Amino acid sequence: MIIKSVTLENFRSFYGEQKINFSTDPQRNTTVIYALNGVGKTNLLNSILWCLHDMFTPGFKGVKDILNWQAEKQGRKSYHVTVDFEEDGVNYSVKRSGGEISNFKVFKIVNGNFIELPRKELFVNKILPKDMAGYFISDGEGSDLTVDANGLISVKRSIRDILGFNVAEKTVEDLNRIKNEVRSELKRFDMDTELSNLEQSIQGKDTDIQYSRKSLEENLLALEGYTLKFDQIEIELGDGSSQVVDQKIKRRSQIERQIKEISEELKNLEKNKIKLIREYSWVAFSKNLSNNALDFIDESELQGKIPAPFNTQLVKDIIKESTCICGACIEPGTVAFENIQALLQTAADPSLLSRLHKARSMLTKIKTLLPIAKDRLDENYKNISLLQARLETLTEEELALTTEIGENNSDLVRSLERKRTVYRSKIHETERSINRLTLALSTLKSDKEGLDGQIKRIKVHSPRAKLLKEKINFINSIVERINEELIDAEQSIHGVLEAKINEFLAAYLRQDYTVTMSKEFKIGLVDRNNRQVPPGGGQGAILSFIYISSLISIARERRDLKSSILTPGAIAPLIFDAPFSKLDPKYAPNIARELPKLVDQLIILMYQDEGKCVDATLIEEGRLGRLYCFTEEIAGEQAGKPLQTLNIAGTEVPVTMYGSNIDRVIVKEILNYD
Repeated sequence: MIIKSVTLENFRSFYGEQKINFSTDPQRNTTVIYALNGVGKTNLLNSILWCLHDMFTPGFKGVKDILNWQAEKQGRKSYHVTVDFEEDGVNYSVKRSGGEISNFKVFKIVNGNFIELPRKELFVNKILPKDMAGYFISDGEGSDLTVDANGLISVKRSIRDILGFNVAEKTVEDLNRIKNEVRSELKRFDMDTELSNLEQSIQGKDTDIQYSRKSLEENLLALEGYTLKFDQIEIELGDGSSQVVDQKIKRRSQIERQIKEISEELKNLEKNKIKLIREYSWVAFSKNLSNNALDFIDESELQGKIPAPFNTQLVKDIIKESTCICGACIEPGTVAFENIQALLQTAADPSLLSRLHKARSMLTKIKTLLPIAKDRLDENYKNISLLQARLETLTEEELALTTEIGENNSDLVRSLERKRTVYRSKIHETERSINRLTLALSTLKSDKEGLDGQIKRIKVHSPRAKLLKEKINFINSIVERINEELIDAEQSIHGVLEAKINEFLAAYLRQDYTVTMSKEFKIGLVDRNNRQVPPGGGQGAILSFIYISSLISIARERRDLKSSILTPGAIAPLIFDAPFSKLDPKYAPNIARELPKLVDQLIILMYQDEGKCVDATLIEEGRLGRLYCFTEEIAGEQAGKPLQTLNIAGTEVPVTMYGSNIDRVIVKEILNYD
């Protein structure tokens, strides 16, 4: 997307019709617009964002007061913005009107003919997705780019925006709403049955799971912040103490790491102990039974009673066939018949024999496992005992070192120690909360699975209920699939983002800084000693620049993404409002030199800051295509007021003019290399 021009009519400070043509040259791809503060820079930026997506930047005030007050005074009731742009060699024109006349139209321009496009919002969103637009058209005041007290920027939301999560997340919300509607239908259809109650219970579990997940995320984020603060205090403690105390601090840190490792190992051993007890406890309780039972079976066999010398089934077959196995005839009433029938009293029962063989097998297994169980349990108890003793020794040493460090004569060390104790306590409390929430989530999921199992057994009796439940299951499967892909996408971008940040950091700063980035997507600057760079001033602005640059680069690379869930990336102009205002003069030339390389088209709205040499750098680099200024015409006499000017490319250009018929802002072109 290359923006060719923007035409404003009665939009905020712009009375009447004002048109700005932007540089479209591939090399001289930068347009600079100078203006005094409060004259119209932010109005212009927001006019473009409003025209394309009917939205404004977070820092834009008075969104309901857009109509130019002079035009309103003259009876005008509407305002308009037109953005003409090129996409893949084709020209388009987007026009949005607000006020009394409110409409939105998109035209494709073919041989000078304007052909109105259907599904216009979808078309514009394809060119520059709405959830990404705020990063290409930026006033630098978005909440996601706020530097916190630790010198970090929390960027999780904007990462999701640039990855195209917005549509997928809204889809999940809609699917959950539909699922609840189906559940309501199931309740109405099956109000008096157990199935409705079970569905209501599952809905409650879903709510609890969502709440627990949110709480878990909040605790993980808090833990990360506490840990960062704790680590910074550790660094400050080492720097602010004597060599002796520093050695104690390092030894304490080493001990604390060992305590953590041993504690984790103890947890695993305790879990294994429970597993061993469950696996072998029945063997221990069966020891005496196994010995006595085997003795009984062996003794019975020696007596020839169990098993007997004849099989019950054999005797029954002889009597039934009336023929002995030797061939003699066996008739009822004969002595032979009576003798053979008498054998049934001592003959063995096959089913009894089978049970005895199984019993012998199980009892033999018990005798075999007994020594193994004892050895494994003894080893487990021994390891637990050794680790507990080691843990106790380390804990005592850690406590002693903490006492010695806290008794140091330095006020700084004592103050840092107190802070360290506070954050260590917060870390432990948060870790316990995380463990509780993790367990609660596991239990809730297990309970939900149990309820689902009950429903499966019940629903077979009602075809209608079965159909509704299958709808719910289908929706659940889609939601789960979307969430899995979103998680995978977010995790995959971590390394890419870190590489991009470091790439732009090297280009912008040329100083010995590196970037730290947490798992929860918080980024910050650290120096060569791994110290967090304090927020504010040039560092905070640089951090925002680095991040915006990385986002734009990732969005460009994702332009041709093929995904059924995520919104593709975008290639669009980068429009910055006052990007250099918070930068130190030593940083500004680097930024001015590198920004045009980042995108196909760059539009900079700024107040001229002395010593930052932005336009001079752009001219030197052959990047400046067009240069404008906004001049404020004032209805009224100068009456001794100073006439304000800007020094643009070596020329003093007036930016205030008195004696005009009306108050308005006009656009003046100063240079044109395009």
